[in-house]
Amino acid sequence: SILDDLKANMGKIQEHGRRADGIVASMLLHARSQKGVRQESDINTLLKEAVQLAWHGMRAQVPDFTVDIREQYADALPPIEVIPQEMSRVFLNLLSNAFQAVRKRAVAGEDVGYSPQVMVSTTAMPEDLKIRIHDNGTGIPFSIREKIFQPFFTTKPTGEGTGLGLSLSYDIVVKGHGGHIRVESEEGLYTEFIVSIPREERTREN
Repeated sequence: SILDDLKANMGKIQEHGRRADGIVASMLLHARSQKGVRQESDINTLLKEAVQLAWHGMRAQVPDFTVDIREQYADALPPIEVIPQEMSRVFLNLLSNAFQAVRKRAVAGEDVGYSPQVMVSTTAMPEDLKIRIHDNGTGIPFSIREKIFQPFFTTKPTGEGTGLGLSLSYDIVVKGHGGHIRVESEEGLYTEFIVSIPREERTREN
């Protein structure tokens, strides 16, 4: 009926409105964080805080959410100069994605005995610090793997994702800190993001 069509269209308009709100909010947050100041920071501490924030954020949305979080932090990790608010945003985004991926696989119920797991680790290398965030969730199809860092690209349903999270994370790591971010994944099995942050500020060398 016309009434049903109108209701459906109203629902779509509201969903698109929410997505637009999310995009604007993300852009404003990103704009504000540009004013952040580089300071010597403990990456382990930033990552631990992000794990807690992402966990509580997910539990607020899904009260029955469960996941086995395994954390392995490098001992005596040297402090490095970063903009801590920005780096925290990157970690929070990657962890939130990981939690959503394991939740999605658990809800699908296709794997008997499936146990959601997210692994977080830091490693000190001679040139940089490596941060790995690994989940045994739904994985990323090979066909879209190269697109995930593009602005406004999202695999989430309308209204759930702005498509800016990974794009902004890429900008923060690569353009803002002279680092690297890459992804390894197998569809239906796992996703791992590897973030590399230089121990010396590379932008000063350019």
